[in-house]
Order: sequence, then C-alpha cells, then structure tokens
Amino acid sequence: EPAAEPPMRQWVFRVAVADRAGALTSIASAFSNRGVSLETIVGHGTPYPGAPGGTVVATFWCSEPDKDAIVRVVRRLAKVTHLEERPYASTLLRKSALVRVSRRLRPADVAGEDCFVTCEAVAQDADSCTYFLAGPPGELDVVIARLVHDGILLHIVYSLIAH
Repeated sequence: EPAAEPPMRQWVFRVAVADRAGALTSIASAFSNRGVSLETIVGHGTPYPGAPGGTVVATFWCSEPDKDAIVRVVRRLAKVTHLEERPYASTLLRKSALVRVSRRLRPADVAGEDCFVTCEAVAQDADSCTYFLAGPPGELDVVIARLVHDGILLHIVYSLIAH
C-alpha cells in the first residue's frame, strides 16, 4: 500500500532581498520549478536612502516537505538576504485589506471568530463605503468571507505582513 501523501498547508514566506533587479522573478521561479503555485505575492522596496533592500511576502499551499525544499532553494538565491517561514495561522502575521462595500459596516460585520478586526472608515459616497481592515489572517478571512456571503463586497485589495 502506497504511503499517504503529506497534508497540504498554507504557508507564508517573508523574504528580505538585496535591492537588485530580478529578485521577485528569482523567488517566483523557485516555486514554479517545484510545481507550487503562489497564492499571493507582494513586494516592496524602501524609499529611504541607505536602508537595506526590499521585502517579498508570499503565500502558498503545499506539503511541509515541499515547503522545506523551496526554503533551501530560496535561501541560496544571491539576491536573498533573509527568509522567515510561517504557517498561515501564525500569531505573528497580520493581514490588512482595503475594502469597498455597498453599505456602511456594523460591528457584527467585522467580528472574527475570536476577536474583532480593526476597522477604520476611509471614504463614503452615495453608493459605497471604503474601509481599512486589519487583524490576524484567519480572523480577517472570516470577515471577508462574510462580506462576500452577504453580497456587499464590491472591491478588495489586501496584503499580508509577517513580523
């Protein structure tokens, strides 16, 4: 009887990179070459002269052995100066979202399973409201799923921040 496949889990990488062209492409290639799709990837440099390079935050699903193989490859990339890996459920992660919804949000709209997420009104016009939401990824995912289920989510832009 064949051995059971290791379970798939959601992971987050926070990768510090030198400020050189191609860092994001090199990281994405490490995933692609191993058949692992990136769920989200966000990169940013720094506007401050003399500051270290940028940061790339990636989320993806794979088994732990596949994740470990990707860690080894990404850490060896010349442009990578540091890599932190975390399960998506880590308490050290925060997710933020800018959402446009079709009505004003109420406290019950932004209740996660274990806590309320941060909710700040940004703008309001005749037919929509924009809010900045933030909290632990699992909690914010519950709130976003509720907005979708209730049919009020019009647009969303989000990112994940790893400590």
